Amino acid sequence: MNVFANDNGRDPSALRLVVGIPTYKRPELLRALLQSLLPELQGREVFVLVADNDCGTDAPRVVEQFAASWPAAKCIPVAERGVAQVRNALVAHAGVVSPDWDWLLMMDDDGLVTEGWIANLLGAGLRYDAHLVGGPVQGVLPADANILARNSIFAARTRWSTGPVKTLNTTQNLAIARATTQLIGLPLFRNEYGASGGEDYDLFRRVAQARGRIVWCDEAIVIEPAPVDRLTVSSLLSRYATTGAYMVRIDGFYDGWRTTAWRAFKGLAASVLRTCRAAIMFRRDECARSTLAIAHYLGRVAGLAGAKTTRYVSTNGKDAS
Repeated sequence: MNVFANDNGRDPSALRLVVGIPTYKRPELLRALLQSLLPELQGREVFVLVADNDCGTDAPRVVEQFAASWPAAKCIPVAERGVAQVRNALVAHAGVVSPDWDWLLMMDDDGLVTEGWIANLLGAGLRYDAHLVGGPVQGVLPADANILARNSIFAARTRWSTGPVKTLNTTQNLAIARATTQLIGLPLFRNEYGASGGEDYDLFRRVAQARGRIVWCDEAIVIEPAPVDRLTVSSLLSRYATTGAYMVRIDGFYDGWRTTAWRAFKGLAASVLRTCRAAIMFRRDECARSTLAIAHYLGRVAGLAGAKTTRYVSTNGKDAS
């Protein structure tokens, strides 16, 4: 349901849209996403653009099959590895397939959109004259998921009330207004974060620094089933640590290294204390959350010492998905 219907002077159905989807070796997930998108596209001027970082045959075949139902769809190969590189390719090619696009709607290939997704994202964007609009990503875990997984970002991410916010969570479920390209220039995503991740966090920080308008739409929901291999204890701790490592680099750039270092050590100490208190009081969920926070802040401390991560482009020739 569109909760923003008729509350502003512009008709969201008249906007020119591009849905941009990076993909890498996940054809069945891509297929499911495209099928979930189909009802949302009806009655709108939307081009669906998939960027394949594998440059194989599976993703083009999936998009070709989808194009039988929605002809305005295309898959482009992106040979240069990295999440920033493939997202920048989507931005660049959006101007080719839809030269006058108004909004670029970013999804990852493992998401599923829900009813009213497009209408609600655009409605919030128009109401608040936003540069960026983000929405919730609701994780779906297997029934036997461990306690760390149940308290991780794969279960639920931070949510806010609909309206202006200081930052967002991720490029999974993100609407980018054309005005953003004038606000901060191109490329929108810094390629230096292509291997580590963090290109989205840097985008949010850069738009905020430029006094852009960032908006949360709590009604535009995306579902994200969590892959089992990401839910092991070691994978979760590694993910939180590598996130801390890239975030500290980005925060150091915007806030200065002294302030960033102080926050990292303070956060680590507070997380250790919370974990000890939760363990003593047998608060298992709180203990799990603070354990993940320790991993995050240890990653930040490692980042201060110069550690860099390659979460999305491995060094052994086998890229992460």
